[in-house]
Amino acid sequence: MKKGITIGAVLFTSLALAACGNSANKSSESNPKSSSLVTAKRKKASSLSEIKKKAYSESKVKASSESSAKAKSESESIASSQKLADSISESKASSESITAASSSSAASSASQSLESSTAASSATGANGSSISMDEHTLTGFLNKYGVSPVLYKTQHGMSEKEAFETTPDSMKSSGELQTQFLKYGIK
Repeated sequence: MKKGITIGAVLFTSLALAACGNSANKSSESNPKSSSLVTAKRKKASSLSEIKKKAYSESKVKASSESSAKAKSESESIASSQKLADSISESKASSESITAASSSSAASSASQSLESSTAASSATGANGSSISMDEHTLTGFLNKYGVSPVLYKTQHGMSEKEAFETTPDSMKSSGELQTQFLKYGIK
């Protein structure tokens, strides 16, 4: 910005000197020293021209350095964006592994629950009325089939996402509810 002001000031002064020089030329025509004045004015004009060229080349160099600095900052910005995207994908992979671990722990707890209910039914003997076999509750479904409805559907050919979408929340374990939200965004 300062260079632009400097260049403008140089141009203004050169125009002002040129205008003054024209009026001086008219009066110097009658003066015998006019040739020396003309020579001095020409030297001034050539030095002003050199100053203009120098200022122009400096502004060109500054503009190219500014554009290279801008390109460098943009590439740094892209690199930081890439690092952020990598970090997000790593955290997503980590959350997926946590979800898988929670699903496996839910499955193991369901199988432990099934084993304990089987032991309880054998302990009760012929009574059997203490164990629910109602397929419309999560507990009854687990007791009857040994797995949750979502896992049962995936084992029998349905995709995991479709199984989550078609099973009501009351028939899902807490781990499955977390998995459907974290992995598929289903609320």
